[in-house]
Amino acid sequence: MKEFNDLLEIADQLLGPNGCSWDKEQTLFSLQPYLLEETHELIEAIDLRAPQKISEELGDVLYALVFVAKLGEAAGSFDMKGALQLVCDKLIRRHPHVFGDVKVNSREEIVQNWEEIKKKEKGHKERKGIFEGIPLTLPSLPKAQKMAHKLKRKRSGAAPFKTGEELGEQLWELISWADQMGIDVEGALRRKLQEIENAGDDSQHEG
Repeated sequence: MKEFNDLLEIADQLLGPNGCSWDKEQTLFSLQPYLLEETHELIEAIDLRAPQKISEELGDVLYALVFVAKLGEAAGSFDMKGALQLVCDKLIRRHPHVFGDVKVNSREEIVQNWEEIKKKEKGHKERKGIFEGIPLTLPSLPKAQKMAHKLKRKRSGAAPFKTGEELGEQLWELISWADQMGIDVEGALRRKLQEIENAGDDSQHEG
């Protein structure tokens, strides 16, 4: 794609001998806040359902990723070509029902196959815990949802809400109550997640 190649060339020029001094001072660590900010701006644009804004923010995220790849290339540790090849191989490998001859009858089978293939990719390494693979820097709320998914707890009875809007309303009411009580919501959830993680580690050691 010409536009993608143009972006790569622009990145090379910005990081080249006659490029931008600010760009050339950046490191993988200094780019982390930039990556987070651009990703959140894209998420915000999607929430707004604003196509033009989504397109703009998507471009910013793509450049942030190109920037990271170019720094890796300069250090001789990784590059964009290698990253693209790895993700292409992974997608083909984890979708045998599309790129292979595996037959599936439901979405659940697709997810199950994905998880089994993922386990095989990691080999026979000893699992550090049930929550292995969840990013350490993930905010507490999405981290809690991933942990709940891994635990696969089944709730009895009818759900107290049926839509995302109803869930959002209940979360807002709970957070508003916590604020009135002087409770740090993020901190309270983070400590609860740590308690669950510790309990999971203990149960594994006992086994």
